[in-house]
This record gives sequence, C-alpha cells and structure tokens, in this order.
Amino acid sequence: MNAYVYGVLRPPGSWSAREGIDGQEVTVVEHGDLAALVSEAPTVPVKANRRNLTAHSRVLQEVAGERCILPMRFGVVMPDRPSVVRELLEARADELRVELDAFEPYVELDLRVICPEEVLLRAVIAERRDVATLREAVGDRPADATYYERIRLGELVAEAVAAKREALTRRVTAKLEPLAAATEVGEPLHEEMLVNTAFLVSRDTVAQFDDAVERLGQDFGANVTLRYVGPLAPHRFVTLASDAEARAWA
Repeated sequence: MNAYVYGVLRPPGSWSAREGIDGQEVTVVEHGDLAALVSEAPTVPVKANRRNLTAHSRVLQEVAGERCILPMRFGVVMPDRPSVVRELLEARADELRVELDAFEPYVELDLRVICPEEVLLRAVIAERRDVATLREAVGDRPADATYYERIRLGELVAEAVAAKREALTRRVTAKLEPLAAATEVGEPLHEEMLVNTAFLVSRDTVAQFDDAVERLGQDFGANVTLRYVGPLAPHRFVTLASDAEARAWA
C-alpha cells in the first residue's frame, strides 16, 4: 500500500494513535535514530480537499507541540513503508540529522494581519489626499466619461495599499524579530491580508512572544485582526525537497 509521509523526526518512543488523511491511522516508521510519520494512501494522488489538508496540518501541529518534526509538504506519497526507509530515512540520513539538530529548540509561529477591504479603503482615502481628490472628481460620473481617471484611481489605491503593507510589515517585524531566531515574510494571500509573516522562535520564549503579539494587537486597534497560529512545525524554514518527492502528487 502507498505510504503518505507527513514528516521526519527522532523516534518518539511512545506514540498515541492519530487520524491522518482519508481517515487513515498515522504510524511511525523507524530507521536507527530517525523516524517518519506515515499513513496509508488509499487513493493517489491524494485529494487536496479541506478534510485532508486539515488532517495533514493537524498531525504536524500536534507533534510540533511536543517535539521537533521536519514537515513534508502536502501530498508526498511513496510506494510503501520500506521505500520510506530506503529513499528517505536512509538515503538522506546525514542531512536529516543536521536539520533535526538545528531545529530542535524551535517552533514556527505564524502571524497574519487582516483588514476589511472597506476599512482599508477608508484609511487610504484619509491618508492620501491625491486619492481622495481623484475619487471625488470621479464621483458618480459615467464610467465612459471617467475611464482614464478610474484607471489612475485604481493605480493610486494599489500603490497606497502596497505602501501600507510594507509599513505594517516593518512595524510587525521591528517588534517581533528581536524575539525570533529567524523571520520569513511572505506575499499576502488575498486582498484583505496586509501582513504575512512567520517567525522561528525558541520553545523557551514562546510565552514571551505571545505577550508581544498581544501588545501588538492592542496597538493596531479593533479594525485590524491578527491571526496568530502556533506552535507549528517549521514549514516556512525547512523544505524536504528530495528524490523521494519525485513520487509525490500534490
């Protein structure tokens, strides 16, 4: 049976049953001082539906709260459990040991800043006189008569939103980077997302980081939502791209 791979870790000793993709039980495949979390993959490619995506993330998050795990991306399938040992744990043993040692003290904490589109637009108009003036000039006039003005207005709004994203990202990282070993800034995933950041944080300082995020949320006010998730496996800092993944479907 095909083996779906969630991630690599040190042998956990005791293991509590967990449900993975397609409702399959997650088990441990061990090879010396390395192990992989796997479950059966009844269908290949694995369906990237909400249930499976959630199951993949849940397994990794539960384990990351207890110990270091190097996460695989969603959809990695290998022919069977012996292949997991041979092509992953054995073939890449040295690299995996180095990565596990390096990331052992840390977890990933993700922070995203969300602002409703209408609130963001009001802020842009209030802060940018050129945007407000052009918007007033366009008003309720016919679209045909204001075609170029509307194009320019869209450009100005896009520029203003981009500048606000950059400023807020700098503000977030300035507050939180001193508490992190590494920071990764990603692109916004949708129009209402202003900041998309991930921080690699020592397990010993997670509580301190939590407090800093709470203070940051108070500074932003009620119109902005902070979506703060973790502890997570270090998804945005580790990539297990390998020959083994050549057999993956995502």
